Amino acid sequence: MVWINGKAVEAEGKSLGEVVEAVCRQRGVSPEAVAVLLNDEIWGKGRWPDRLLVTGDVVEVVAMMQGG
Repeated sequence: MVWINGKAVEAEGKSLGEVVEAVCRQRGVSPEAVAVLLNDEIWGKGRWPDRLLVTGDVVEVVAMMQGG
């Protein structure tokens, strides 16, 4: 299992990019408007396609919000 935003998901073998894009579609946000952490490390968009997820990975996709 892979943990995505606190939920256990069968996503082993998928790229980080695939998972981020799916989360963004579900939330209705652009991938350019999110920050991504993989195992507590910030991952820039250029690295997403190259990283395949493995059992135990923890992914957090955080949408940037405007506010004041």
